[in-house]
Amino acid sequence: MTYCDIHTHKTQISSDDRIVIVNKIVDMQRSQCFLPGCLYSYGIHPWYITDFEMQYLLLTEAVLHPSVVAIGEAGLDKQAEKPIGEQVRVFSEQAKLAAEMGKPLVIHCVKAWDELLAVRKDFSSSDIWVIHGFRGNRQLAEQLIRKGLRLSFGEKFNPEALRVAWPDYLFLETDESDKQIEEIYRLAADSLDISIDLLALTLRRNVKEVFSV
Repeated sequence: MTYCDIHTHKTQISSDDRIVIVNKIVDMQRSQCFLPGCLYSYGIHPWYITDFEMQYLLLTEAVLHPSVVAIGEAGLDKQAEKPIGEQVRVFSEQAKLAAEMGKPLVIHCVKAWDELLAVRKDFSSSDIWVIHGFRGNRQLAEQLIRKGLRLSFGEKFNPEALRVAWPDYLFLETDESDKQIEEIYRLAADSLDISIDLLALTLRRNVKEVFSV
């Protein structure tokens, strides 16, 4: 059995029985190095937009590294300090880069779903966007999936939304939780009323399809 954690902030090495995608934020004050054996998503988080031109330059260089399998977490957050208009510009540029590179875009979105879907209209349905840490309800999940977005769930999730995403649009993650991915798999399997083996096989397929790992 292989467990897949598509979004964590804790550095871990992937192996035959564990696929882990570690998130790194483009921050000029932090290390930009990528460790052997680790897989990464790398992006400009809406909380940490400082010098966009320089951050974008660092991002365009980093996405060429073979360990960087996704761009993000990029996104929109109405609780962040930067005006939403500036966030939309930064997000849109990262979405364009992801499309050009053929990489999935991992998204952080807080109270900005209308703005997110407005940007989505400018992109092809084949451009893969994954909402990380999704806690929304069934109706929002259905709306996002109709637009071709995938949903990644952590330890706190709406069971009805989880069932909407199953099987093709579903991922699991630990994010900043103290729970292990095995526990989140158990919670999800219980909510879906399926075996952990079936869940693991399905998510391994989804991760290979979307992240090419």
